[in-house]
Amino acid sequence: MKNKTFYYENYSDDFAVTKDLHSDLVDDKYKYESKNPFYHIFAFIIYQIIVKPLAWLILKVWFRYKIKNKKVLKKCRNIGYFIYGNHTNYLPDAFTPNIIKFRKNYIIVNSQTTSIKGIRLLVKALGATPLGDTYQAKKNLFRFMKGRIEKKQSITIYPEAHIWPYYTSIRPFDSVNIKYQVLLNSPCFTLSYCYSKRKFIKRPKLTVYVDGPFYPNNELGSKERLEELTNTIYNTIKERTNMCSTYSVNTFIKKDDENETRK
Repeated sequence: MKNKTFYYENYSDDFAVTKDLHSDLVDDKYKYESKNPFYHIFAFIIYQIIVKPLAWLILKVWFRYKIKNKKVLKKCRNIGYFIYGNHTNYLPDAFTPNIIKFRKNYIIVNSQTTSIKGIRLLVKALGATPLGDTYQAKKNLFRFMKGRIEKKQSITIYPEAHIWPYYTSIRPFDSVNIKYQVLLNSPCFTLSYCYSKRKFIKRPKLTVYVDGPFYPNNELGSKERLEELTNTIYNTIKERTNMCSTYSVNTFIKKDDENETRK
């Protein structure tokens, strides 16, 4: 693989290949949950029998993939929870939350992901869940998330929002991404995607660290509770990546710094 240099204006810049795809409006009519039994059979076969084993094999061969500290998930084996991670790759970010547990995981995505013609049903069956664009759609999404937690399933959110390929730290993110967990008073875990150098191949080795569980502090007011949990999640991932992500294949330069260098 080739080294790439990315120039960014701010931490919300999007370098994903899907950024320019058409995006359908997720409005009041969008159905977050299907009542069709044939869809659920299809989703189970695709998710558990085909995609999970195939994804594990691809990640193992392509990235020499390892998951560390997965045992902490046992502390919440009988309840639903949220998962947060740094957003640095396509396949690992999409499939790691599915691989680390048996019960189904749902990933909150932008509407572009579920708007791709020909595979909309497939990505939905794999757990892709788009953010709502209208007030009622947002209420429907929250109701859906509440139902997943009650069914002891997990919901993954990448609070950085956009993929920065092979980025070796974590970008600042807003507490709005953590509000669902606080409202549902649920625990969460973090996934820290860390890269290290391999001997003969330029593509880095990927190690994913699981940490948690972390709970909202109900002794605090709602605003302070949200802020404290956000800081805990952010600092946990940051400490892991600072310590364990030791190899960069891409370079990220702020445009202001680029201009200063050229003067």
